[in-house]
Amino acid sequence: MDNDKPTSAFNNIIDKGKGLFDDIRRNCGPKNLLKKDVCCYCGKNILGLHYIDLYGQKICASHPRHLCISCCSFCDDKAIMIAEGKYLCTNCQSYHTTLKDAKKIIKMIREHYLQTGLGVIDRFHLEMVSVEEMRQLCQPISAGDVLGLAMYNGRRYDIRVIRNLSHTAMAGILAHEILHIWQYQRKLNAPQRISEGFCDLGSYEIYSQIKTKHAEVKIDMLQKDPSPIYGDGYRIVKRYFDKAGWQGVIKKMEGYGSL
Repeated sequence: MDNDKPTSAFNNIIDKGKGLFDDIRRNCGPKNLLKKDVCCYCGKNILGLHYIDLYGQKICASHPRHLCISCCSFCDDKAIMIAEGKYLCTNCQSYHTTLKDAKKIIKMIREHYLQTGLGVIDRFHLEMVSVEEMRQLCQPISAGDVLGLAMYNGRRYDIRVIRNLSHTAMAGILAHEILHIWQYQRKLNAPQRISEGFCDLGSYEIYSQIKTKHAEVKIDMLQKDPSPIYGDGYRIVKRYFDKAGWQGVIKKMEGYGSL
C-alpha cells in the first residue's frame, strides 16, 4: 500500500462508530469461529475425519459441504438453496443487502475512488437480480456463476448484482463492477486480464478498508485465484500498484487508448 494513499471514507465512518460498515464489522461471516472443535453443521464435537473452511470452521466429513454463495463459509443445517447448487448460510440469510443498502455502499465506494484519483464515476443504473436471472444474462458468455455484471448498451450503463449477498460481499462486487463502468466511460481497450485485474484491485482496495474476517477471506481468495484471467490479471495489476500506487495504475490503464 502506498504511503500517499488518502484517508478512506470507509475508515472515517467506521471510526465514528456509525454507518453501514460499522454494522458489518459485527455481522459478517460465520458466528462460531471460536468453537474450534465443534462441527459448524451439526453443532457436535469433532471426533473424526473433518474438513476446514477459509474461516477455520470445521465440518464432519459425513455432512454436505456446501459453501455459502455470499461469505464462502461452510453452510450449516439451516442453509437455504437459492438456486440449483447455490446455498446461503444462516448468518447471510439474516444480514443480506437491500437495494437501499447497496446504494449507500455505492456512494461510499464512489467517494473513496474519488480520493484515489479515479475521478467521478456516475451515470449508471443498479439492479439486483436472482441467481437464475444472472445466469440468463451471462449466457453463453460464462459457463460459471457470476455475482455481478457491468454493461453498456450504447445508451445506458448498467450494473447487475445478485440478491442475498452480505454487505461485505456486495461492496467487493460493486467495487469491481464500478471500475468496469470507469473503463467503459473512458472507452478504454485494455487486455481482458488487465481489465479484470484492475477491477479486482478495486475489490481489494474496498475489502482492505472494511477490515473484517469476511473481507480478509475475500482478499485471500483474490490472491489465490487460479484463473488465468482474473487471478493472473489481479496479481499483475497488484504488483504494479505496489510499485506505482493508484496514480501509476490509472496512468497505465488510460494508456490503453480508446475502443
